[in-house]
Amino acid sequence: MDVHKLISVIVPVYNVEEYLEECLESIKHQTYTDIEVILVNDGSTDNSKEICEKYCRQDNRFKLINQENQGLSEARNVGVRESIGEYIYFVDSDDVIKVDILETLLSFMKDDVDIVGCNHSTNKEDLILQTSPNIVFQGNSSEAIASCLNYRGVTYFAWDKLYRRRILEQVPFLKGLIYEDFYTGIVTLKYIRKMIVLDTIGYYYRIRSGSIMRKKYSEKNLDIFKICDSLLEEFKNDIIVSELSKYLFLVISQHVLFYRIQPDHIYYNIYQDYIAKFANIAKKSHEVLRSCRVLRWYLCSPKYFTRVTFPLYLRYNSVAKFVKDKVRGNV
Repeated sequence: MDVHKLISVIVPVYNVEEYLEECLESIKHQTYTDIEVILVNDGSTDNSKEICEKYCRQDNRFKLINQENQGLSEARNVGVRESIGEYIYFVDSDDVIKVDILETLLSFMKDDVDIVGCNHSTNKEDLILQTSPNIVFQGNSSEAIASCLNYRGVTYFAWDKLYRRRILEQVPFLKGLIYEDFYTGIVTLKYIRKMIVLDTIGYYYRIRSGSIMRKKYSEKNLDIFKICDSLLEEFKNDIIVSELSKYLFLVISQHVLFYRIQPDHIYYNIYQDYIAKFANIAKKSHEVLRSCRVLRWYLCSPKYFTRVTFPLYLRYNSVAKFVKDKVRGNV
């Protein structure tokens, strides 16, 4: 086994018996065969463990690690520590990957490239589309971070990218927190030499009722503040701190809308305080303030921002995008 060409596919597993076989089949039949598959059973109480054991018996590339439930972040960290491949790819155990995605991503992983990403879809049928991959982003660390913070083709998701091992060894997932992709996905960009993103759809992301973002609000959702604080600490002396703060300002504002956090919500004031905190850091950059209209609107009238101004802003953007797509013939 040549570890310099080996891809370690890491699959955290927790109570997904309904979808697990479909996920593992999509990995097992990859056109790139020089892989190891690290299954981290994070204390499943259904038949997930037995399904993993079956695949380990059938295919010696599959390896099972059983542990008490510690959460997705630590399951991924354990997978990284136990893997030996030069390259690492994450797959959530209820999702599916395109049959040739590992081969495609690896073909763009040149000597000076540390991450190669692809597109994802919530429509499984998109995985069978036969298209030649085109590079839609290629840049260094600062360019990748800027693209991510401005929603221009680079995402923070863990599971739509092929990583060079050393990058993930430098930036482990924050243990015990949800929204773990959010921190790691941005901070890893700080340590890369170059990143490439392809327009090919290689990953099917399944939206189901039990996923984190589909659950009702709980105190665990407050993890978003710990994640944001950790990001701010990581970049506090960086030139992009105002750009990052603008991004976090928008993220928290969207959180308020997503979970319908109204003035009578127990944590309403915490959300408002964090929005103000990030807005006040962001506005210190004249360039950020000039380029971000919604930030200027907030500063003019903070009281009505999350209840009136920001919803109208998002609605306007949604309508504008629809009209633009229709003009281009995409609708």
